[in-house]
Amino acid sequence: MKFVLKAAIAALAVWVVTLLPLDVAVTGGENGDWWSRPLVFLGLGALLVLLNAIIKPVIKIVAFPVLILTLGLFSAVIAWFMLWLTAWITTNIDGIDFTIGGFWKTLLAAIVIAIITAVLDPIAKDRKRRR
Repeated sequence: MKFVLKAAIAALAVWVVTLLPLDVAVTGGENGDWWSRPLVFLGLGALLVLLNAIIKPVIKIVAFPVLILTLGLFSAVIAWFMLWLTAWITTNIDGIDFTIGGFWKTLLAAIVIAIITAVLDPIAKDRKRRR
């Protein structure tokens, strides 16, 4: 359930970024039922969350010296790489096409996605029930 909620938050963040003039577009699900378009964004959000959970920690470990030298600013480039990798993977998936623009616009889109997910991520945290 937590993964689905995180995927929904990432899908919402990607949807917000597609509304901004950042050359980020998602195509797929336009000709289907009413629920096909949100499912495309949910699938894209699930892919983004999955890549961030599996590949991003490995990249951060490898890039640790660069992260230290840049005082953490290189993490924005890592977020850009995650968006680029997501767009590259979706070129091989039928029904979803995630296109990104140039480096700087995609870097700004990655920062916006990171801010939105950071603000909405406490919703997905486990809350212990008090009796």
